[in-house]
Amino acid sequence: MARTVGVPGIPDPAQYAFASPNGGTDAVFARQSAQIIASHVPVNQPHLAFVNGTARAAFATLDRVSQVASYRPAVAYPATGLGQALRTVAGAMALGIGTRIFWVQTGGFDTHALQRPNLANGSYANLMGTLDGALSAFHADLRGQGLLNDTLVISFSEFGRRINENGSEGTDHGAAGLMFALGGAVRGGLHGTAATLQPTPDNPTLENSGNDVRYETDFRAVYAAIIDRWLGGDSVAILGGNYRGGPAFI
Repeated sequence: MARTVGVPGIPDPAQYAFASPNGGTDAVFARQSAQIIASHVPVNQPHLAFVNGTARAAFATLDRVSQVASYRPAVAYPATGLGQALRTVAGAMALGIGTRIFWVQTGGFDTHALQRPNLANGSYANLMGTLDGALSAFHADLRGQGLLNDTLVISFSEFGRRINENGSEGTDHGAAGLMFALGGAVRGGLHGTAATLQPTPDNPTLENSGNDVRYETDFRAVYAAIIDRWLGGDSVAILGGNYRGGPAFI
């Protein structure tokens, strides 16, 4: 939920439907009755008109979202939570559901123990494999549909990680992290300075005794670029400050 705008969360478009205490024919009749009631928008009763108008809009949204469940991509998506979530996003885009911004998530990155990045079945390799498989399928799907140039994917985390291994074969929370962008209009390459992972006192890319990468780009500068250049909004008004002048990745 944003501060002023309600945002629906839809774990499964197939289950995003009219809720009725009964099933089968009774559920169908219940929806039909609700739609008939909502179809009356009295001009002399503005509050009732607002409620019924909102109900009609909700039914229209239910019908649009239900179409996503029927989407059959030409690309095979991995059977992971992230893969299926991006498959749903691709379906919504292909069918023109009308949403401009989608948000999906995948967890398990709080790897304080047993990260084991050099093992094929280590937790870090599995996490990267999940991310790679889902995004690769999504990229191929949108490219095949001619939607890639109209798509911008931003990957981010709410915390970074330290560069040194702790005593449990993991890494602890760090001062800086990475964000990456994917899409047909993205200017590829590294935007910023690659950290030099030498824990020496004179290393300007590290801090906290060489344990943390020093942050270089304010994440709000990335958001500002997206709001201004991609969405056509006013980043200063939305972010509550001027964070323009960040990386020119789009």
